[in-house]
Amino acid sequence: MFNLFKRKTEEISRTTPGYEETERKTPITGVILLFVMFVAGAFFGWRALDDLGSIPQEPEPLSVCASRYEDSVYLEETAVRPFTTQPFYYEYDSDKCQFNALEKEHNIAPLFEPRMPLERELKPLQENLNATENSLNEIRYQLQRATGEYGIGLQEKQAYIEQPLFPTGASTQSISSLRTQEADLSAKKSGLDNQISAINAKIKKIDEQLKEAYKPVFKEQNKKLRWYEFKVFILQFIVIFPLFLLIFWGYLRLHRKNSPYAIIFTAMMAVVSLLFLRIILFWFWGLFLARVLEVLVEWFKKYEIIRTLILYGGMILSFAVFGGAVYWLQKKVFDPRRVALRRFRAKQCPHCQTNLDLSVFYCPNCGGQIKGKCEKCGQARFIGLPNCPHCGDKK
Repeated sequence: MFNLFKRKTEEISRTTPGYEETERKTPITGVILLFVMFVAGAFFGWRALDDLGSIPQEPEPLSVCASRYEDSVYLEETAVRPFTTQPFYYEYDSDKCQFNALEKEHNIAPLFEPRMPLERELKPLQENLNATENSLNEIRYQLQRATGEYGIGLQEKQAYIEQPLFPTGASTQSISSLRTQEADLSAKKSGLDNQISAINAKIKKIDEQLKEAYKPVFKEQNKKLRWYEFKVFILQFIVIFPLFLLIFWGYLRLHRKNSPYAIIFTAMMAVVSLLFLRIILFWFWGLFLARVLEVLVEWFKKYEIIRTLILYGGMILSFAVFGGAVYWLQKKVFDPRRVALRRFRAKQCPHCQTNLDLSVFYCPNCGGQIKGKCEKCGQARFIGLPNCPHCGDKK
């Protein structure tokens, strides 16, 4: 009865066994050329995929004014490409905002009209406040210094020094003048703070209206971007996937023949696999990966134990994946049949690597049997090799 779980014995070719330790089919010059081919192919292929994004019509970007409200609007789906905006300007102006058709459709421009004069009124007040704060800090520094000099002058006066370095009279006048300036600047700063606060309160009310008005704008813009990204994804998929299948087919065909030219297709497979992986990851990033990463980051911030467990699990997983891969490779490379074949080729004992010129039927070093009697012709044949060197009888 056929057993699905029966372990199959691996067939090892005696002519092309593979997994050779020392055999190199490709010279170092060929390896360097293949690496150059990989870099050049990946570079031009990556740029070609980028250029495909210019074939579909990309949605018109939102104005620079929209960038202020983008973070305040929650979007269930995040586009692969963020909202394209122009450089951010502090002063809002209708010429600099350049509202697109979608913003005009939702009457965003009229909401900005009362905000713009407030911004223009706020700017000189803010500059005046900054200059006042700088002057106030300088006066306070001088006042602190003058107060220190006055204290030293008192000590000199108590010590009856005839020519003091810091006369208390001059220090007193300086301190009085500086305190007067400090009071004036503090009053000016308080007045500017009140004016700025009043303007900011008005701007805040307008911003609340703009936040609500921008919610449908961002959602519709996001849908347009996602549709644009889908068309780019289809174009990239059509360009890369058939090439990927063709190269993969050629690689498998040459690999089955153990052709020395399979390494060329290996480098080509690396290029198209990289490009194909880029297409898939970029697309799925827009679908859900970005949101999953955002949720994980929030979990990391709230629950440190989850972060610790995930990192610890990542360490264990890296041991299992990479250590398991090396174990599988080492198991293949150091299979006893492959080891024996390699050592016979090097004229060595398959057990201890002693030179076979020193042995006849048994190894003089380890005592392992090297040759035996052929059942067909009676001549000596190597143990572990399938055919008799005298009659060709297959074991």
